[in-house]
Amino acid sequence: MFRLIVILLVFSSVFAACGLKNENKAEISLLADGEPALYFLGDVDSDITTSCGQATPATTTTTGTGTTGTTGTTSTTTNTRFTVISQLIFKTKETLNLRFTYDSTQIQGKIDPQQGFVLAGGAFGKTVQGTQGTVEWFNQGINIDTALQSAQQISFFNLEITLNGTYSNIASSATTILNSCNTLDSVNCTSGTSTTQCFTSDNKTCLVQNTTTDAKSVIIKGTLKCNAPNIVPQ
Repeated sequence: MFRLIVILLVFSSVFAACGLKNENKAEISLLADGEPALYFLGDVDSDITTSCGQATPATTTTTGTGTTGTTGTTSTTTNTRFTVISQLIFKTKETLNLRFTYDSTQIQGKIDPQQGFVLAGGAFGKTVQGTQGTVEWFNQGINIDTALQSAQQISFFNLEITLNGTYSNIASSATTILNSCNTLDSVNCTSGTSTTQCFTSDNKTCLVQNTTTDAKSVIIKGTLKCNAPNIVPQ
């Protein structure tokens, strides 16, 4: 049976004369056909969730900008595409891990087809995983400095998400904090280098999407707003 979970995560920020006031609130609704709806309010645990995520350059574009006496031209490198990994941890013990591609020339991007997303623990008590979906950031929806050539911490974002995944009725065994690890087969973590990563709760095996016969399809929709007061905007 098709299941629909609508998640509305609302995090608001208020700018005062003394600086940024951090208010991380979540209003979450879990709706499934034929089952009682689950509603709860949650706060992002700012002691654990120290940033809204990390952005790493995915591709670069080099353009000429002038001339020099030796090479004839100078150039600048501009990043337009970034890989974003975000982990939001709530005081009610839910965690939402998300990996997607951000492009400063677009208004939306896709969920990473290998690592995807994981929603685990808390009041829901299950683990939802998937590798399909979109993330929209609109105008000024995420503060990423496209001039930086290295990884940068994200101090705020305003996102609309549509995520597609599955879950089973087995209780979640994931710990509060999920890590990322390198993987060669999308099943096991490896200490070596690889081009693919996955989310893991034990640093040994990947949390993979449930494809068994009891897996229930799920759509997660909502708004994500995050403000990290200790991260200086780029």
